[in-house]
Amino acid sequence: KKAIIDPFLFKYKVQPIKKELYEAVIVKASQLSRRKHLFSRDRLKLFLKQHCEPHDGVIKTKATSIAKYNLAEQNFSYFFPDDPPTFIFSPASKRRGRPPKRASTSLEDEITAKQNTQGNKSKVAREKTRFQKQKE
Repeated sequence: KKAIIDPFLFKYKVQPIKKELYEAVIVKASQLSRRKHLFSRDRLKLFLKQHCEPHDGVIKTKATSIAKYNLAEQNFSYFFPDDPPTFIFSPASKRRGRPPKRASTSLEDEITAKQNTQGNKSKVAREKTRFQKQKE
């Protein structure tokens, strides 16, 4: 396996937005940074909404973004100097989302649980009325 290349060894060509006022400059990696609050979770969500869409459970880049930024002509090594990552396949879990919260076992929950069982209909009704009287 190839050794990982230190990112501080790279030099980057920075192209200005207003090309008529400024010219492109080559800088070291240590000279590049971004302001503290420039990248946030909300901005990342907005970026993903604008440039990605779900297809059969997989998030893919929109065709408009691929065309706009010429992504079809690029490959992994154009953006990253190291070997592409190898992902280990893991089967999808049967459960989706959060696990259910634990239900509190109050007297009302016990009564409704008893209502669901057969054979205790009259006893459940008596307990329910007794519980309502205790509340009053």
